[in-house]
Amino acid sequence: MVEDEVTLEEKCENLMNIVVESRKRFGKMCVDYHQKTSLIENKILNLNIETISNYHFKPKNPVPNVDMEDNSKEIEDFTAEIMEKQQRIDNLRKKLKCTEEVVAQLKRDDVNKRVKEPLSVQVMLERAKKK
Repeated sequence: MVEDEVTLEEKCENLMNIVVESRKRFGKMCVDYHQKTSLIENKILNLNIETISNYHFKPKNPVPNVDMEDNSKEIEDFTAEIMEKQQRIDNLRKKLKCTEEVVAQLKRDDVNKRVKEPLSVQVMLERAKKK
């Protein structure tokens, strides 16, 4: 019976060794498979990037040929027009400021107020009494 137990223990140990070895082999195969799939995926991605970078995209709407001389003349004319309008605006601001100053002076002018009021003896007497 002892011999049967030993043989049984040896059998179990042998089977465990086989399981361990098969796991090691399977693990190595899984690692190799993962590395190979990663390598292939990287090659495919690099190939896709190269093909996309080499591809010339066609525009949806063709870009028109523009004569730069005509454009530069139009730009110069437009800038001159803007400068003219800016000068007119500056002149209007100056005139408005002058007008505002004249209005302020007229509002402060006491002589003008007195001239507008009718001059009569009664008004003069009333003013004198107030003072």
